[in-house]
Amino acid sequence: MKNVKVEFTEKNLTGNAGLIHFGRFMKKLGLAGILESHITVPRAANADYQVCDAVIMLILGVLAGVKHISHMAILRSDNVLRSIFVWEKFPADTAFGRIFRLFSHRNCHELSEVEDIVRRKIWKNKWFGRVTLEFDSSVKGVFGSREGAEKGYNPFRKGQKSYHPIFCFIAETRECLHNWFRPGSTYSADGILNLCSQNLIFN
Repeated sequence: MKNVKVEFTEKNLTGNAGLIHFGRFMKKLGLAGILESHITVPRAANADYQVCDAVIMLILGVLAGVKHISHMAILRSDNVLRSIFVWEKFPADTAFGRIFRLFSHRNCHELSEVEDIVRRKIWKNKWFGRVTLEFDSSVKGVFGSREGAEKGYNPFRKGQKSYHPIFCFIAETRECLHNWFRPGSTYSADGILNLCSQNLIFN
């Protein structure tokens, strides 16, 4: 077999071109403006990064396969995307951490309100009339003593402390409508009625 020399000479290439379409979709929805008007996390007007910027970057990062803040380098090193989205500055991993540590319980509810506003804008164009809600739970084991982690049913590591989050999905659209973080000792069905009555109200 011959030795083949491989060279990457083109500079304006990206492996995440699909994010461009999603970015256009977010712009059409006015997501940045909705985030700015609803999220009350205190940031100075001259701060390099506003909360809405960090949230949008993280959304796009997750779509690109990011599973940890350190993986945001996928977007940080993509000069094509940075040019298209006009990201002249891109937060370091520690900057993302500082921004999201500012979130309080109230701010998390505000983020849920943003999600609800965006969902209603989309559903104005297509409403199913009736939707099917599907509930499921998962087990996430942790090491050490983490806040809220408790021993419970854990099929992967028996006796390990874990979390037992519950999720609500819409069967017709496959979107995750809501979720609650729970201690690992929580029974699978605990909290479903409260989740429905407090958060899953459709007008």
